[in-house]
Amino acid sequence: MIDLLSFFVKRHRVSLTRIGIVGGMIALLAFMGYLAVEVDPFIVLIAIVAPMGAFILLKRIELAFVAMLLSGVFVRFRLPTGTSSEIVMSLLLCGGILGLWVVNMLVVDKRLALKPSPINLPLLAFMVAVFVSLGWSRAFRDVFVHEAGSPFVSVASAVVMVLLPGTSLLVANLVQSTRWLRVMVWVFLGEGLVSLIVSLILDLHLGPANTLRQLIFYNGIVWINMQGLFSLWYVSLSLALALFNRRLHWVWRTALFVHAAGWVYWGFILRITWLSGWVPTFAAMAVIAFMRSKKLFVILVVVAIVGAGGYYWRTAFAAETDESGHTRLAAYEVNWRVTGKHLLLGTGPAGYASYYMSYFPTEAMATHSNYIDIIAQTGIVGTFFILWFFGAQVWGGYKLGRKLQDRGDFAESLSVAVLAGTVGCMIAMALGDWLFPFAYTQGIIGFDASMFSWFFMGSLWALSHSLRSKDPATGNLSATKGATV
Repeated sequence: MIDLLSFFVKRHRVSLTRIGIVGGMIALLAFMGYLAVEVDPFIVLIAIVAPMGAFILLKRIELAFVAMLLSGVFVRFRLPTGTSSEIVMSLLLCGGILGLWVVNMLVVDKRLALKPSPINLPLLAFMVAVFVSLGWSRAFRDVFVHEAGSPFVSVASAVVMVLLPGTSLLVANLVQSTRWLRVMVWVFLGEGLVSLIVSLILDLHLGPANTLRQLIFYNGIVWINMQGLFSLWYVSLSLALALFNRRLHWVWRTALFVHAAGWVYWGFILRITWLSGWVPTFAAMAVIAFMRSKKLFVILVVVAIVGAGGYYWRTAFAAETDESGHTRLAAYEVNWRVTGKHLLLGTGPAGYASYYMSYFPTEAMATHSNYIDIIAQTGIVGTFFILWFFGAQVWGGYKLGRKLQDRGDFAESLSVAVLAGTVGCMIAMALGDWLFPFAYTQGIIGFDASMFSWFFMGSLWALSHSLRSKDPATGNLSATKGATV
């Protein structure tokens, strides 16, 4: 009987496999229908997608990074937290990748290891400083200070402040080949093209604007994310590829110039009062020009000062100074009343808001400066490590760009774009909380916009490792090798 059954299975294996797949799908759909009645459908969706996502992370880690890029722009679904802040999908992906990576190192590799890089120590030290400051601020909080909101806010802020630098380490260590970096860059630029077209149609009230507005809004939220420093990276990558990648056909290079020009128009002409949007972008363009040609750099600087500077002076300088300039100085002065007494490790993630609301609630204002926020939340310890990171990042980007000079390929273009984008980020930190979203301004959802900057800063070191490796890994998590930490 058993032999007969075995013969039947072997003979009809294909048909039985098809019946099993169809039957399994029918059973799964019926089970999903039952759960959808009893449980929140979105939670059901997450429960179904999560195992598939974990499988993808384990088998082809680079696809997870592509998913991060896509979710940061196009996925606006969020998980509730019980507070006004919600968890975005890019944060979940980042945390998932990080968790699987650490487990893989502990269980499979039997050691914690990072590829050698000058950014490892400052970023790891900063991540430790964030959690130390969280505990320190609780232990030594002024007795008259009461919690401004839920205690969850401080913990969530700490997680965001750690996962963002963690994104750079993940990309630097787990993206194994230049080919995948190329895929990620082009995916991001494709997102930029869609975002630019949609935004210009809406901004300029072109023909399909009303129809498009109805299509792209979900529960009052636009499903395309264009906040933060997106334009900085769209312009940096487009312009660097157009100027340095001679292997691209002239049609593609022309299209990249147009793409960059479109985002300059979007960020400068249409949003002239948004200094933290266009000033970092112009700085990045100057860096790209400097790396390409000193003459081009001089011409661009003159045009920026005379043309863009003159236009801003005539149209927006006075109003912006009255509205924002004096307000920022007042916000810095208020912040120093707290920070000056907590210089070593700060008041903890999101901590100075509690001091504001306890001591001078009528004068409480967000600083809109990451430099002020970092020293206020993590003290001079955390600030030192962040400045160390940026110094290592800029110097490493400059050296790699010089090493790849005149190659005229994607690698040279990416190194220059990341160097330029990093300089832009350093300037943007003084003008807003675009690298570390503050809990009471952007909230957790600011992770979406901030993640891209850390992502591409980490890509510099993935590129460096890929170029040094004679036998690039296939992309599995187990392929990670490096110095033990």
